[in-house]
Amino acid sequence: MNVQEAFAWVESLSRFGIKPGLSRVQRVLAALGNPQVGLRFYHVAGTNGKGSVCAMLCAMSMAVGHRTGLYTSPGFDGLNGRMVIDGQPIDDSSFATYATVIREAIEQASSEDPLTEFEVLTVMALLYFADKQVDVVVWETGLGGRYDATSVVTPMVTAITNVSYDHVEILGPTLADIAYDKAGIIKPNIPFVTGAEGEAYGIVEKVAKSVGARVVRLGADIRIERTAYDDHYQTLCYRGVAHDVPAFELSLFGPHQIDNAAIALAMFELAHPDLEDADWLRAVAALRTVHWPLRFEVFQHGAAPLVLDGAHNPAAAHTLALSLKEMSAALSMAPLWHMVIGVFRDKDAQSMLKEVLPLAQDVIVCRPNHARGADPEEIRGLIEAQAPQLPIRIIEQPAVAVTEALKAPGPLVIWGNLHMVEDARKAISKLGMNYWT
Repeated sequence: MNVQEAFAWVESLSRFGIKPGLSRVQRVLAALGNPQVGLRFYHVAGTNGKGSVCAMLCAMSMAVGHRTGLYTSPGFDGLNGRMVIDGQPIDDSSFATYATVIREAIEQASSEDPLTEFEVLTVMALLYFADKQVDVVVWETGLGGRYDATSVVTPMVTAITNVSYDHVEILGPTLADIAYDKAGIIKPNIPFVTGAEGEAYGIVEKVAKSVGARVVRLGADIRIERTAYDDHYQTLCYRGVAHDVPAFELSLFGPHQIDNAAIALAMFELAHPDLEDADWLRAVAALRTVHWPLRFEVFQHGAAPLVLDGAHNPAAAHTLALSLKEMSAALSMAPLWHMVIGVFRDKDAQSMLKEVLPLAQDVIVCRPNHARGADPEEIRGLIEAQAPQLPIRIIEQPAVAVTEALKAPGPLVIWGNLHMVEDARKAISKLGMNYWT
């Protein structure tokens, strides 16, 4: 296949949807010589924050000279962006080559039960990272954990950032169901880090103890606090498993990133028990420069900030609202933002809006360029029910909505889901906008 054919084939597999189970992937990997064997993984799951933890792990790993693979879902910048080595996405030629190899392996090993799109990309990432002989792989789950294709690996350390309600139609209706599914990434005798709380923590702890995995709990075994912040950096203090840091700076903004930093630091410690002090300090220093697209990513909009955030569930919307308030406070400005909103119809939009709308001075509703995109008229109705006096416009296309929103001076936030926000980012990039300085 050439690259166009490869992209078309992989995307066509979305028709199979989500199929729980690991057997399909295991059969195909066996036919390909099990490329995952010998690779060293940080395996990260959680409802929110797992992408940010992955970004921090990558920054720390590269800072100490490790050739680092990153697999995320969804990835930034299309299918290529799902698998990255040292910050560079897989090239088109390699993508086409691996797609051809995997399609042949599926025909031989699993023709009666084809792989899904996500499963093919997972196998591709493993082949790519093995061929390029990366030192470590930062490995993000796609959905849940127990039956997620990424669970075919044996990691150095695992983590569940937190557990809240999302994907209930797949993972189960209760928090206990969701926690149990995510706990499927926990492996026998592999250390496990978590920021889960309450009932969810009880579930994941029970699973970990049942397989002999050491549990490292945020707030008990590791601690972190913020001592200062401005509109660029958060200054944090960390007490870890074997290493402490009295003060370091984190470039990712928002109170939720404090816990994410602690989880990333603990995972890094546990994966490298013989870490030298000099390497530890280099790893920590890297957190001052880490960026993670579409997660409270801040650009310069005249004299005001423009925030892009892929918040797509109530918990993420809550942390977005807290971060917007803190950004306003850091800049001594009124906590009212222009907003562009686009959500998926299978999300709890009503609860999401409840968290963020109190900070809106006006809203443009758009339709995400995705089959799951919600009807803007329905979202307008939800907004009007919660904030009857709030000015609302509908502009269907995200890029046009962003262009229109930029005409108004003042702080702007674009949020609702990662697909729509990525389209918005592309529109912003064409305008040559710079990061917040």
